Amino acid sequence: MKQYLTFGFVLAGLVNIFGVLGFSLGFQNELLTSYYPQIFSHFGLGMIILWGMAYISVSTEHPRASRLIFVFFIEKMVYVGTAVYFWFVMKPDIMVMWNESMLTTIFMVIYGLNDLLFGLMFFYAWLQYRK
Repeated sequence: MKQYLTFGFVLAGLVNIFGVLGFSLGFQNELLTSYYPQIFSHFGLGMIILWGMAYISVSTEHPRASRLIFVFFIEKMVYVGTAVYFWFVMKPDIMVMWNESMLTTIFMVIYGLNDLLFGLMFFYAWLQYRK
């Protein structure tokens, strides 16, 4: 199981890093920032990349980092909460978004699910290693 979790930590990090760089078009996608500036400003996108680096940095040490893994779980759940807020409180018009940018719309649709899945992986890892 440890090798699968190691892979999961690396994958979570790579998805954060390359997902942000790809969907933000190297920080040039102003639509992404305009739809949700509180979360996806250039600073916010940079912090997502930093979290990705953190996941990778503990990928081989995760059995000894249970408290940090729980922090990763909480962080992912915060982003799940922002996705729920975006779709159910801000209620954007998905067809307008789609017509403006398919890439941005795809990102906004999948990021919450992505964070939920990796958050559950972090929670599972924490359950395995908590003391």
